[in-house]
Amino acid sequence: MKKDLKCYYNWAPLDEKQFYSAVREFVDNGFRKFVITDPLLRQMIDSNDRIKLVKKICADMEVEFSAVHGLFGKWQGDLNCTNKERWESMYEDHIKGMKIAAEFGCRSYTVHVGAAEYCYDHVPVDELRPLAVRGVEKLLPAARELDMVIAVENSQEATNTAAEVMKIIDVFGDDPHVGACYDTGHANMLATAPGKSYKDLDSYMNRVWWENGVVFEDNALETMREKIVTCHIHDNNGYADNHGMPFDGTIDWRELMPKLFDCPRMIDYQTEVCFESGTNWAGKLLAPAGGYSIRRLADTFRYLGF
Repeated sequence: MKKDLKCYYNWAPLDEKQFYSAVREFVDNGFRKFVITDPLLRQMIDSNDRIKLVKKICADMEVEFSAVHGLFGKWQGDLNCTNKERWESMYEDHIKGMKIAAEFGCRSYTVHVGAAEYCYDHVPVDELRPLAVRGVEKLLPAARELDMVIAVENSQEATNTAAEVMKIIDVFGDDPHVGACYDTGHANMLATAPGKSYKDLDSYMNRVWWENGVVFEDNALETMREKIVTCHIHDNNGYADNHGMPFDGTIDWRELMPKLFDCPRMIDYQTEVCFESGTNWAGKLLAPAGGYSIRRLADTFRYLGF
């Protein structure tokens, strides 16, 4: 059975002409399903004109924007937000975003637990976890109404390891509207490897794991497997969040992909490769000079089995 792949791209900075052109490149390379990224979703929440444009592109080019990454960031969308004055408006924005995404046929809504308040304000994990649970609770009625799944994503900080994500998800038992988003690159950063030391990780990692130092975590996929409904597919060097093309980093894709294809609740698969070259907040990117091409993405993901 053909796997349902949704392609990530940095749509938010594009004007109408550029937007059409980028979609055209994907279509000409065989892809017609895309991700509503967090910045694009924010634009759509703030401007009905942006919603109209994306709908027009879908109609004109026979494509779908049928996956979504929900709002995130400190006090902007992270579930474990400690700022009570932000709660009401933040949850309202999430629900607006969920409703917009549902109009486009999105079936899951990926959310971040949040890490900023742990990393920089030194709020302990045990204090932040109940806030993340509260965040899911606030979004759950909308998810049930829209028949969407809130997909909590694993990352590389102490607040959102695979084990921590499961502590939040497990509060909701077998509720079909709560699940997980498995991020391949984030899991790879916390996975052990021969010769790998926490001292060699990106300086960010050693700076923000302030309670007990970096704690490696193997078998993140197995930990989350029964709850995974979507995933973000990208590679890295095991030391920084490079968001590179599969096979440009250290993930064993021949071992990983059969496991991803075997997840019992999987709805769809999402690329999350950064197309740019140079550096980002995590350091040197893996793309060659000029960045990755859409053609390269197409060839790589077909080789992975899509």
